[in-house]
Amino acid sequence: MFIHPHIVSSELVHELDRQLTRLGAVAHVAVEHFDTPILVAIGRGFLAPVSLHHPTINSFVEAELIAARLNALQGIGDRQRIRILQSINGAAGR
Repeated sequence: MFIHPHIVSSELVHELDRQLTRLGAVAHVAVEHFDTPILVAIGRGFLAPVSLHHPTINSFVEAELIAARLNALQGIGDRQRIRILQSINGAAGR
C-alpha cells in the first residue's frame, strides 16, 4: 500500500523542493542497496546521486509519485530526468 499524493504533506514537498533547489538538481528514486526506496538529487555535472533528507518511504510507487510532483514544480519531465541519469552514468564511467 502507498500514500496517495494528497496525503503527502505540503511541508514535506516544500522541504524536499528546497533541498533540490539548493543543489540545483531534480528528484529521482534510488532502490538499489536499500531496504526501502529513497529520494535522491541528480543533476548535470553530478558524479553520483545525492541523498535527500526525508522520512521513510514505504513503496517505489509512493516514491515515484513524490519525485514526479517535485520535478513538476521545476518543469522537469521523465525525458529530462533520464538524460540527466545518462550524463551521470557517462561521467561515472570515465
